[in-house]
Amino acid sequence: MPAQDRKTVILDATEALLMEIGNAELTMRKVAARAGISLGNLQYHFPTREHLLLALLLRFLEPYEANLDRRHATDGTSDLTGALRRLFLEVLTHPDFDRYSIIFKEIWAAANHSDDIRAAVDAYYVRLADFYRSAVIEAGGTRSQADRAVLVLLPLLEGSCITRKALDTPAEILATAWADTFTLILGPEG
Repeated sequence: MPAQDRKTVILDATEALLMEIGNAELTMRKVAARAGISLGNLQYHFPTREHLLLALLLRFLEPYEANLDRRHATDGTSDLTGALRRLFLEVLTHPDFDRYSIIFKEIWAAANHSDDIRAAVDAYYVRLADFYRSAVIEAGGTRSQADRAVLVLLPLLEGSCITRKALDTPAEILATAWADTFTLILGPEG
């Protein structure tokens, strides 16, 4: 099997284990067993658990960030509330939202113990903040409003990964509530 295919098998096994047992229980031996390879072969491709989790994070973020690069926040209107609602609804109804939420919670936990993973997560949040800033501006907000929005928007969306299932609120209701709230928070430029 080519090295790239082997890495894909390993990362798939790691993701499946994170979904099943979580970061705290994840070991290199369990990943090797799930991938059907020896521990030595796993360590050849990923010398440490940190290398493995960092590779999974980067693989996980790649398509997500590519989607951010492709999408545009508005449909040409300047209705800030409507544009924000559409943006929130798109995030909340993404078919992989629940899977992403689980994986991200586990990677956040790993980031508490790894400077490299923390740096990768922080770099991602900087790019995500830039995306949301641009989205608010495209939706008719000012730069000042966009800067204020990002201060609340990132923690709100990331926190929803943890609370969404417990609150069990339909995505459309949540997206509307968030958009209305953000419109009030942003208020008129003054």
